[in-house]
Amino acid sequence: MVVVVIMGILATVGFASLRKQSNAAWQAEGLSMVQSIRAAEERWRAEHMMYLNVSTPDLWYPTDPRTTPRKLNPFYYEPGTGKHANQEDWLRLRPTVSGGVRFGYLVNAGYADGTMTAASAPGPSVTWPTPPDNWFVIQAIGDTDGDGGCVYYRASSLDGEVFVQDSD
Repeated sequence: MVVVVIMGILATVGFASLRKQSNAAWQAEGLSMVQSIRAAEERWRAEHMMYLNVSTPDLWYPTDPRTTPRKLNPFYYEPGTGKHANQEDWLRLRPTVSGGVRFGYLVNAGYADGTMTAASAPGPSVTWPTPPDNWFVIQAIGDTDGDGGCVYYRASSLDGEVFVQDSD
């Protein structure tokens, strides 16, 4: 009996540790993708002298994790399938993706001296300064542990920082 109890305790501890590592890996995906999108925007600007606005307001790509079951989603749809309204813009931007994603992404861009806005996203509201140059805002959202609480990432062309908020 003692051996069975010890095995049960070890299995419980091992499962909790594995789940914690899995959630951390899912959160790393969001940060990695935000940095990949940032690099793709900079490549686009180097070629076209502006950033690419790829998101319709409140239309997360490839899906909104708050309303889609927690799963791995393909980042790029097959060309011409029309599965997402912003598909063609994302195909033009082409951030580096290895496999599917569990987060949803919004990327808004605009011109210097205009109003810097981003689609409304959960999390704390942001008051953006008047941008001195062309700009972009990247937002990511994902439910990494399946409990309904989401992790939010937000980055912009104004600096190299990524804001992270975990609502769990």
